[in-house]
Amino acid sequence: MFNPSDLHFSLCFSDTQRPAKRIYPLNYPTTFCELIRASEKGYNRCIKSDKRAFRISCEIKRPLIYECHAGIVDGVIPIMLGDSPVAFLMFGQFLMETPTEEKFQEIWEKIKDLPLDYRKVREAFLRLPVIPSEYVESVAEGLFQVIQGIVREISPPFLPMGEQQGDKTDLELWIAQQEWQILRILKEERALLSLFRWASNKAVLENWRQIFTKELQSFEKAPWEAKSRIWGIITSLLSHIRIFKASSQIDLLELSLHYGRMIKRCDTVSELQEILEWIMNDLLSIRREPSFRDSVIERAKTYILQNYSNEHLGLNEIARAMRLSPPYLARLFKKVVGMSVGRYIREVRVSRAKELLETTNLSIIEVALEVGYSDHAHFTKIFRKETGLSPSEYRKKAILG
Repeated sequence: MFNPSDLHFSLCFSDTQRPAKRIYPLNYPTTFCELIRASEKGYNRCIKSDKRAFRISCEIKRPLIYECHAGIVDGVIPIMLGDSPVAFLMFGQFLMETPTEEKFQEIWEKIKDLPLDYRKVREAFLRLPVIPSEYVESVAEGLFQVIQGIVREISPPFLPMGEQQGDKTDLELWIAQQEWQILRILKEERALLSLFRWASNKAVLENWRQIFTKELQSFEKAPWEAKSRIWGIITSLLSHIRIFKASSQIDLLELSLHYGRMIKRCDTVSELQEILEWIMNDLLSIRREPSFRDSVIERAKTYILQNYSNEHLGLNEIARAMRLSPPYLARLFKKVVGMSVGRYIREVRVSRAKELLETTNLSIIEVALEVGYSDHAHFTKIFRKETGLSPSEYRKKAILG
C-alpha cells in the first residue's frame, strides 16, 4: 500500500532559483536523490532535467509527469498568469512500479558515471515509494485546477487577443464556457486513457478521432483554445505511457517539445489533422515497444532501398510513409540503427553507386542520377568523403583489380 505522504512537494519561483522551497514534508528529498545530488555533476544533471520539464510544462500549460535523468518519476505543475509562468510546484520522487533488480540495472546504466556507491544507491532505489499513476495524475490535475482557480480570482482572466472587449457579462459567459469545455475534455480524456491502457489500436484510434473531430470544428473560430485542449490530452497520454520500461529508447521530454512546436505551427485544420494522426501513431508505436521497434525500422529501411533514386527522399517523406512523425522516427531510427536516417540514405546511395561503377558502363553523371543526385559535383563530393576516392578513381581501381 502506498502512503500519500510519500508524494513530496516544493516550490520554485523561477527555473534558475535553487534550492527549491520545500513545502511538504520537511525531510524531502529522498535518500536516492540525496545520493545523486551529492556530487556537482549529479546536481547539475538534476537542475538540467528540472529546467527541461519547466520549459515543456510552460509550453503545454499543463502538469507534466516525467522520468528524470536518473530514471525515477518527477512532476511539475506550472502556475500560470496568462501565458507567463510565475512559479512551479514540483513533486516527486517516486516510482510507479514496484522496484526490481532489472529496473535498477537500467537506472544504473544512466548514472554509473557519477561518483556513487553501488550498494548504497541500490538500497536507496529499492526503498523508493511506489505510487500508482492514477493517484499521481488525479493529484496533479486537481492541484492544477485549484491553483489556476486561485490565480483567476486574484487577477484578470486571460483572454486571447481580440476577445478582451465586452462587458463583465461577456467575460463571465466566456469563463463559464471554458470551464464547461475543461470538464468535457477531462471526461473524454479519462475515457481515452482507459482505452489506451487496455484496448486495441483500432479502438484507441476511433476514440481519438472522435475527440479531435469535435475540437477541429472549433479550430477556425478559436484555434488557440482548440490547440490547448488537444495538447492537454496529448500530454496526459505521454505521461500515461509506461515509459519507465519499454520506451526508455526514446526521450519523451524532447519528443513532447517537438510535438508542441509542430502543433503550434499549424495554421489550418488539414495541417493539424495530419499532425494529430502522426502523433497518435507515434504514441501507439511507443506503447508497443520494443516489439514494434524492429518492424518499423525494417519497413523504413525497405522504403529507403526502394526509393533511394528519388532525389528528394528524406526523413519527412519516409515518416509520412510510415505514418509516424519525423521527430519520433528520427530518434527511433538512430537508437536502433546507430545512425541518422540521412546518413543511412547516403550509405545506401554510395553502396549502389559503387556497384554501378564496377558493373556497368554508365557515365559518372548517369550513375549520380541513378542514385538520387542531380548535382554531379555534389555526388562526387559525397562519394569521395565516403570512400576516399572520386567516382572515376574508384572505377579505375575496380577495373585494375
